[in-house]
Amino acid sequence: MGSSLGPRKDLASALDRVAIVLIGVYIVLFIAAVIPPHFKDPRWLIEILDALRGIAFLPLIGGVFILLANQMDRQSSIITKHRKWVRKYAPLAALGFFLLIPLQGLAGFRVLSESKGEAVQKIYKLTRAMDMIRNAQDETALRSGINAVGIRNVPAGKLIVPIATVKEQIIRQIAPQILTLQNNLNKSYNRALQSLVFRWLRDSALAFLYGLGFSGLTKPGEMVANDLGVGHEMARRLEEGEEDLLVP
Repeated sequence: MGSSLGPRKDLASALDRVAIVLIGVYIVLFIAAVIPPHFKDPRWLIEILDALRGIAFLPLIGGVFILLANQMDRQSSIITKHRKWVRKYAPLAALGFFLLIPLQGLAGFRVLSESKGEAVQKIYKLTRAMDMIRNAQDETALRSGINAVGIRNVPAGKLIVPIATVKEQIIRQIAPQILTLQNNLNKSYNRALQSLVFRWLRDSALAFLYGLGFSGLTKPGEMVANDLGVGHEMARRLEEGEEDLLVP
């Protein structure tokens, strides 16, 4: 039996090192995604949430490796310390992934709302400029409306065409464009909203499963021990690996 302890300890140490590397890679990639911060931009928040969720399997697998290494070598103080970290922070990680579900929905809706707001603002500017042209009583007011619309090919000199004729031609040209923009905005918003709901359901399912995974790294050993009537003190000693209770 003693001859098998050496390979078990070596394998436990290897699992522990690999676990630390996996967790470290996750932390580095997350920090790289966070920097530079843009707290007011919901798109930045979505990138952060994607970074948290996209490679969350790395710390999850790392936590499993640490618990497995601790089972193989309960005498290692380093592995035991890492095991305690997993037990301590796994519930927080699980809670964090459960909180991602509403947070990512709110962030996605904010991005969609801002995109729609920009398009609505553009249509509003065109509509206001068209009203300026329609209500223009002289050439100065007419040119102000034309500049607001964005028409740049109007001669700089005095208009030789009556103002009413110019107004009618410009309005006839702009009105269909505004209507087209409004229709395109409604269609694109509906498509984006459907895509947002689908993505939210997909990402929520992943976040929920990761939350369940991290919650599985908590302390079920103590619950099993209590159910078997072993006693609180014995369960604690088994969990913390203070000594091998099976050896007289």
